[in-house]
Amino acid sequence: MRPWSYSRLSTYEQCPAQYKYQYIDNLKGFRPPSSAATRGSTIHTDAENYLLGNLIMYPASLQKVAAHAMLLKSKKATAERQLATTAEWEPCEYADPRVYVRGIIDVSYVDDEGGVHVEDWKTGQVYDSHPVQMEYYVGLISPYYPQATKYITRLIYVDQGIVTPPKITEVKDRKSTRLNSSH
Repeated sequence: MRPWSYSRLSTYEQCPAQYKYQYIDNLKGFRPPSSAATRGSTIHTDAENYLLGNLIMYPASLQKVAAHAMLLKSKKATAERQLATTAEWEPCEYADPRVYVRGIIDVSYVDDEGGVHVEDWKTGQVYDSHPVQMEYYVGLISPYYPQATKYITRLIYVDQGIVTPPKITEVKDRKSTRLNSSH
């Protein structure tokens, strides 16, 4: 079984033929990444290096969201965390052959009250699908924090200098939260 991910779903929704070429036929490099995609990858790498402490000062690419980047660093947020679960929603290694769902969370940390924060760096345009992606991430990260009572998500729009207000998902029933957050 092929692992399910938000990026695979997005690729299919945008272009079923591209999905087939990329994920079924395994044709790599049939289309080079766009300049926007390359720029986004560079900014993600900059953000990861900053949060990991490899850079003393926030990078210029994060200038418009520097205050938030500094806050995340002070919270000792984890960057580019690879998460995966089995079909039974048990955490497993990212490359485990039993993987059913997986994804890479740009930023995550647990606050002093046990709330799990999940944030995503965005470059380029603002899309209506971005909040849906965050719901997917809540579903993905929830098996890793079975005692969490809430998940707090935010989108960080680097180009616009916007950090969205936190969206809080309260956990009432662990199973329904995973399923309902994983559109």
